[in-house]
Amino acid sequence: MGKTKATVTLTLVCALGFGAKAEASAFTVNPIRITLSGKDKSALLSLQSQTSEQLRFKIAVKAWSQSPQGEMQLKDTKDLVVFPALLALAPNEERKLRIGSTVPAGAVEKTYRVFVEELPGLRAPQTQAKSEVKVLTKMGIPIFIRPAKPVTTGKVEGMTTAKGKLSFTVKNTGNVYFLIQSVKIKGVDAAGKATFEKNLEGWYLLAGGTRVWNVDFPSAACAKTKSVTFDVQSEETKFSGRMEVAAAACGP
Repeated sequence: MGKTKATVTLTLVCALGFGAKAEASAFTVNPIRITLSGKDKSALLSLQSQTSEQLRFKIAVKAWSQSPQGEMQLKDTKDLVVFPALLALAPNEERKLRIGSTVPAGAVEKTYRVFVEELPGLRAPQTQAKSEVKVLTKMGIPIFIRPAKPVTTGKVEGMTTAKGKLSFTVKNTGNVYFLIQSVKIKGVDAAGKATFEKNLEGWYLLAGGTRVWNVDFPSAACAKTKSVTFDVQSEETKFSGRMEVAAAACGP
């Protein structure tokens, strides 16, 4: 689990207008990613206040999946329990939550998120001006229940180009998540000279999941391009895909 801390500070600008001030609470969460297994069925999550005010929180756990566009999909679950589910932090206080699994590890990694949601204070600070708005924060920490034999693999598939778009799919073919650090796209002509390059940022790709990208492919670059390569780099693996570009695919 590591000792990395996430400091949560949010500011609100657009909704308030120029005459108001947004005041955000500050707290740290440690760790920012939790891994459980068949042997390690519980873990501690630390919350520490970094403000002079009392903070209140509600804690909830959700099962986590993804859409092909990378959007987070959540649903209620009883696979994990967290204690306490409600807590308060005195100024600069630190408290620990215990998170435990009620299900065994499976052949494929199970994925969840624990949400730490700040609640309004019991009393509004007497010193807070009417033009100040306190921003309440909500943070989701990933939780993974690892299989006994983790396998990290992936592939690029569904590579096509049409109507000015270059489309492709990155698929997680393993049984555990990987975190995509970058996707590098490069087109070359018949002589191997670059005609088109683009770098994309990624995110978590859960076991068995897919992520679909549609990237603008300018017609001038497409007309010169003979082939396109897709290089995917993650924390633990890297893999590539390649496609030939037909002249007919570069039309309107």
